[in-house]
Amino acid sequence: MMKNSLRKMVTAVIAATTIGSFSSLGVSAATLDSNANNKYNTATHNHLNKGWVMNHGRWHYFDNAGKMQTGVIKVNNKTYCLNQLGMMETGKVVVNNKEYTTNSDGDITGNTTPVVDKVFDSNNNVVKDNNKTSTVSTSTNTNGTTAGTGSTTNVESSKNTTNASTSTSSVDIQGLPKLPTNYSISVQASAEQKILELMNAKRTEAGLQPLTMDNTLVQVARYKSNDMIQNNFFDHTNPDGTKWTNWLQDIGYKYTTTGENIAYNTSDPVELFNQWWNSPGHRANMMNSSYNKVGIGVIFGNGKYMGSQEFSN
Repeated sequence: MMKNSLRKMVTAVIAATTIGSFSSLGVSAATLDSNANNKYNTATHNHLNKGWVMNHGRWHYFDNAGKMQTGVIKVNNKTYCLNQLGMMETGKVVVNNKEYTTNSDGDITGNTTPVVDKVFDSNNNVVKDNNKTSTVSTSTNTNGTTAGTGSTTNVESSKNTTNASTSTSSVDIQGLPKLPTNYSISVQASAEQKILELMNAKRTEAGLQPLTMDNTLVQVARYKSNDMIQNNFFDHTNPDGTKWTNWLQDIGYKYTTTGENIAYNTSDPVELFNQWWNSPGHRANMMNSSYNKVGIGVIFGNGKYMGSQEFSN
């Protein structure tokens, strides 16, 4: 769990279509790759993904052999609950007939945690195997968080940068519903570019190809950020039940794999990058070798900087 610091902090929220109303794995990756025989293949089918993988809007965890995990696992000293389909549970969860609470990142919260079946290190290596698999299911007492939303975290602000912005009253897209204008907004264009530069520097350092800013994805990302501002929500699923994937289909955008990261804070638009980078799920989206295009949309409105990243190939 994230803990508060007495140092200067900024309120921030991140979400991923993985994990993560304003709460955190604050990162999302929704892929359209194949998931069969408990092994997850990339779109190119030339290697197995390992670690956390977002598939059909839900997070799964795969060991270094590419095998999907179920039950209770501990990764980097955080405990997660995976149901029999391998999907990470959030909110109220039942493990071996006992109820526990997890945040929107899937981390167990509170003083009581279930017995772990398997422990993994940061490189997805098994460091302890108790040779059992717990039974995990969603609690019928639904007072917890919803998968696909982010949670509030405190992120240290190293600096308060000045970012050029473009005032506008609309970032609507032809073919998509017109958004309300409950709040005035401004597009943080320079922050969008800086986030792209920071992300591509990390990809290049890791030997990956840099992402190209795609104009259509930029429009969708800005539309998503404004949608969350105007309609006062923070989730990968919109109030009408649609997602960014529905929008891409509605405007005729072609892709075979796509993902989304969302985040917000009240202090610094460029800090959105650090929020995503410091979250394993969101970082996985930004470093996904299957993606070669991105749209970044950072909007200021209603007292917050709202950011969205839309990925595709």
